[in-house]
Amino acid sequence: MKRAFLLSVSLIILANLLAQKTERDANYHFKSENYPVALAIYQDLYKSDTTNAELNYRLGVCYLNCNSNPKAALKHLQSIERSKADDPIFYFELGKAYLYNYQLTYANKSFTKAKQLAIKRPDFIQLIDVWLAMTENAKKLTKHPLDVSFINLGKYINSKMDELTPVITADGEFLLFTTNRKFDRTFNLYTYDVFYSPLADNAFKKGKSLSIVNSVDDEHIAGVSATGDKIFVQLQGYEAFEDIAISERTSRGFSKDVMLNSNVNSKGTENGACESISGDTLFFSSVRLDGKGGLDIYFSKKLPTGDWSIPIGLGDKINSQYDEDFPILSSDGKILYFCSNGLNSMGGFDIFKTNILPNGQFSEPKNIGYPLNDVFDNKTIAFSPNQRYAYVSAIRSGGFGYNDVYRVVFNQEDPSVKIFIFKMKTGNKEQNTEFLASDTTLTITAYTKGKVVIGKYAYDKKNSQATVALSPGAYTIEIAGKETESQSIKITVVDAPGKGKILKKNIFLKPK
Repeated sequence: MKRAFLLSVSLIILANLLAQKTERDANYHFKSENYPVALAIYQDLYKSDTTNAELNYRLGVCYLNCNSNPKAALKHLQSIERSKADDPIFYFELGKAYLYNYQLTYANKSFTKAKQLAIKRPDFIQLIDVWLAMTENAKKLTKHPLDVSFINLGKYINSKMDELTPVITADGEFLLFTTNRKFDRTFNLYTYDVFYSPLADNAFKKGKSLSIVNSVDDEHIAGVSATGDKIFVQLQGYEAFEDIAISERTSRGFSKDVMLNSNVNSKGTENGACESISGDTLFFSSVRLDGKGGLDIYFSKKLPTGDWSIPIGLGDKINSQYDEDFPILSSDGKILYFCSNGLNSMGGFDIFKTNILPNGQFSEPKNIGYPLNDVFDNKTIAFSPNQRYAYVSAIRSGGFGYNDVYRVVFNQEDPSVKIFIFKMKTGNKEQNTEFLASDTTLTITAYTKGKVVIGKYAYDKKNSQATVALSPGAYTIEIAGKETESQSIKITVVDAPGKGKILKKNIFLKPK
């Protein structure tokens, strides 16, 4: 009996020690701002201790600062509000939690209370004012949503972790993005790498690590040249910390990255980059002593030596005391997209666009609108050639994890039409011959949504084929004639960019 009692006490002590160690580990990662790892440990602790105020607070902060599920921060912070009545930082965080849940009136109240409590902290008040302005912008922008649809690119591209800053080549057929899906067990960190995926048959193939530029350190995709022959990568290694390197596309893939010159890479941070169609201008973001504050966007011209010139800032219309980042040129080089957490953002970073005028100046930047921008960070948008489609990284319900890559469909733009050439044959897939029947009555009709006729298409007797043009949708194609048995086939045209607009399909007919 005594032995059993001592064993029970020992197990309880051991369990407590293990719990303490786990909590210490979580607190260590929390203080190191390694929020994804801290969050996973706090979530386990919360299962057996849901009323612990400090645990709820730290869970809320973790949710706010990593992209797992920012909306979940609200319930944890709400549960401890009474105990934080005099804490301006808490009310600032609570305001963000309300904003992330689109409870904009409560967000405004929490930010206002934070401002009242921070009366002797002018720098903090300035930050709170930015978030108050974001809340007001969110109210305005959400009243006028854009007519767009979001399509998750699926498990071949997305993971349970972050997929960020997608860019595509000018032809719309090669996708690059940053992901932190790799976990480094030695340092208990998720590390960032550049992944790529080529387009095939209306969909991107499974994303793969671009190993030629990736290492044990963090690498982020910084951008792509307008012609798609170069990519820019931000390195975060020991010898090159927050500097930009370039990798050129070859017949076998990409070349080993090479650092940009010292006119571009400085002692500060360099982040996003893109190159003009002519290849003579480089736009990039950087933190510099001559800047407006935070990251600013600069441009450099290519010198006769092939090096980049001393950079020039884009001026007061574009750069502010906050961060401006990730410059991206439109396919025609006439529009510059970039992100900012100042200007008139509706939450963190929003994407803006400015027209590049004939005199080289820039028009007043415009927020590209909700829901392309939302209350979370939105940093890049990459358009396909026909402007109906674009690619963004976003936190949306039903995703695979943190930020996912989505295809955005601009519903007011004309959809991509697929051309099908139906080649008529006699027989079946295994044994067939050319269709030689002289049946001038052969008709090809497309239906959708039951029996709504989309179109009747002429049969080309000379080439034994019919040409059918179909916009995105699900169709039944009926083929009938006096000398052949009637046949129907199902065809779905996906609303997505594809490599080939003309598809050939054999149709096997049976003579009566």
